[in-house]
Amino acid sequence: MLDRSLDRRSLLKGASGAAVTALVAAACGPASPSGPPTSVANPAPTAASTTAIVQPTAVVPGATAAETVYVFNVGSKDVTLIDAAARQARETRPLGAAVRWLSNEQTYWDGQLVWTYDFPDNKLQAIGIDPRNVAVSKTIPDLGNGPGHSLMLLPDKKTAAINVAGDNMIAVIDVASGQIMRKVPTGKFPCDLHFSPDGHYAYTPERDQDTVSMFDTTTWSLVKTVNFPAGSQPYMLRVSPDGNEVWVQTGKVDENTVLSAEDLSTLATMPTGKGPVTNAWTIDGKYSVVSNSADTFASVFDSKSYKEVARLMVGQGASNIGFTRDGTTGFMSVTGANSVAVIDMSKLNVVSQLKAGTQPQGLIVL
Repeated sequence: MLDRSLDRRSLLKGASGAAVTALVAAACGPASPSGPPTSVANPAPTAASTTAIVQPTAVVPGATAAETVYVFNVGSKDVTLIDAAARQARETRPLGAAVRWLSNEQTYWDGQLVWTYDFPDNKLQAIGIDPRNVAVSKTIPDLGNGPGHSLMLLPDKKTAAINVAGDNMIAVIDVASGQIMRKVPTGKFPCDLHFSPDGHYAYTPERDQDTVSMFDTTTWSLVKTVNFPAGSQPYMLRVSPDGNEVWVQTGKVDENTVLSAEDLSTLATMPTGKGPVTNAWTIDGKYSVVSNSADTFASVFDSKSYKEVARLMVGQGASNIGFTRDGTTGFMSVTGANSVAVIDMSKLNVVSQLKAGTQPQGLIVL
C-alpha cells in the first residue's frame, strides 16, 4: 500500500475578469469578492518576477517514465494534455466534468483512478477518473449541497473525505461502495480540506465564521478551532510536506497565514497578491508558491523565513501548480488567460504560455 508521501512526491502529484471572479467565487472565493482586473496574461517579467519554483509530480503505475500534465478546463469540461518534457500541448479531450481544485498536493490515487469531485446544479458528487482513457469511470452522487473544494483519500485508499460547503460538513465516503460512512459537522462554509502527511489530522477553513478547525480522522472528533480576524475569510489551506505547518490563504485581506499544525498557533502572516487561493511546495521544500486568483502573478515565499523572494508573472487568474519530478519545469493553470504557464526552473522564469481549454483550473502532473 502506498503512503501519502509517495502520493505527493512520487506517485500522483480567454476568460474575462468577471468570469474569473465568478469561477473563484463558485469554487472557494470570498463571499463577495472584488472583481479582478481584466488584463490577460504574459506580461513581461520584471527583475523581481523571474524566480520560479519546483514541486512534486506523479507516475501512473505501469506507465512509462514520460510525464503528462493533465489540465482540467472547467468552462469547456475537457482535459488538455501536455507533454511535460517537450513543454508542448498534445491534445484536448472531452471529460464532461468540471474539475477545479485537483492538484498534486492532494492524495487522490487509489491505484486505479484519480479521485476528485464535481457539483453540477450545486449537487456535490465524487468522481473517479481513469487517467489512461481520460474518462469518468465512477460517480458517487448525492453527497450534499455544493460547492466542494477538496476530496482527499485517507491512507487506506478505500476511504475519502470531502468538504461539503453548502451543508457545513465533511462527508466521509467508502469509494468502493459509494456509501457515506459519516457526516462530520463543521463551522459555517468549510471551504477546503487537507490532511497531515500521515492522514491522522484533517484541517478545514470555515470561511463564513473566520475560523480554521482541526479534526482527528481516527474518530473525526474536533481537536481545536482558532479564530481569524473578523471578515478575513480564510478559504484555502495546505499542510506542509513535513507536517509541521498549515498555510492558510485569506480572501478578504490578501494574506497567507502560517499556522503550527500541532496547536494552530500563528507563526507568520505574509501579504500576497489579490485573491490568494492555494499554495504548493517545491520538491526540496525550500519555497512555497501562493497562487493569486485576482492578480497577474504568483507569490514565491522562502518556506523558512516566510519572506517573499520572487513573483512569477503567469497572467490573470493563477490557480493550481504542478512540477516535473526532476524539478526542472513547473506548470500553472491560468484561468483568466485560458492557458498554462510554463516555468523553466533552470532559468527561473516563465518561458511560455500553452493554450488550454476554457477556464483551466485543476492541474496534475502524472
